[in-house]
Amino acid sequence: MTAYSKISSAGVEARVSTVELSATPPLTGVCYGGPAAIAKRREVLFYLITKQGGALLALTWCFLRPTGWVEWSGFVVFYVLSLLGINLGFHRYFVHRSFKTSAAMRWILGIWFQLGGFGSLLTLIADHRRHHACADRPGDPHSPYFDGYGRPLDGRKGFKHAHAGWIFEDTTTDLVIYGRGLLDDPAILFCHRTRIHWYVVSAVLLPALWGYWLGGTGAIFGTVLIAGFLRMTAALHGFVLVNSLGHVNGSKPFRAEGEARNNLLVAIVSLGEGWHNNHHAHPRVAFHGHSWREPDPTAWVIMLFERLGLVWDVRRPERAAA
Repeated sequence: MTAYSKISSAGVEARVSTVELSATPPLTGVCYGGPAAIAKRREVLFYLITKQGGALLALTWCFLRPTGWVEWSGFVVFYVLSLLGINLGFHRYFVHRSFKTSAAMRWILGIWFQLGGFGSLLTLIADHRRHHACADRPGDPHSPYFDGYGRPLDGRKGFKHAHAGWIFEDTTTDLVIYGRGLLDDPAILFCHRTRIHWYVVSAVLLPALWGYWLGGTGAIFGTVLIAGFLRMTAALHGFVLVNSLGHVNGSKPFRAEGEARNNLLVAIVSLGEGWHNNHHAHPRVAFHGHSWREPDPTAWVIMLFERLGLVWDVRRPERAAA
């Protein structure tokens, strides 16, 4: 039997469900099935068809047509901006509040995140809160060691689940438990409601303008494919490597909840998020790289914003990692 209760605030609904499972008991903070899971799968299907489908079309385009600096410069610029949006805005500010900023910058950071096409700011904050609360234990939404029902995973199956498989499960995060304060935040709600609009702007409009500006009308279509859909897909995989490879391979200089590791490769492709053991040991710290040997481009941008007076009270590591 499945029972649902519903809460709503400014048009946002969170459905809480409890189920009886034969293999494992229901996990606290996890909702199984129901309208929320259906809505999640519809959105995942939309991104799968448009984003990944567009990326496949982009690769085909690269084999069939010549491409040049216009398309690939757009790819690099928008890739960096996408990763900074999720790292700096979503992760280090909205989830962990590792620095303070103005009311106007909160809206900018929220929209900046949504332009990356990673999904809803609202639901991802709740998912990430659950990730830290249950790090690599039953209840963690994207652990390589347990699935959404708390069943053990390992090896390739665990890697696939942590990297992308978890988004296809019929589980969602209970906003009653992990959404505290989110449903009353106008900036977060605005980003949640308009997320598809910003996705279209980032995937199509901005790359089209880039291609037209630097290459004329003939460069628009190829730039949309490469700097739009292919870039979004690459940025997504660059970030979710933190969930998969970043919890399996690397060093553990600090004792921390779960199996988070420091991994140079992940740090490079994710612009600093790969110093994941540092982060799990000190989640409120804005700098994931704790020394010059741990490059953290996102932290460099935070320092620039601090100099410009856009952010303040930046939390720094108390001591460098060994």
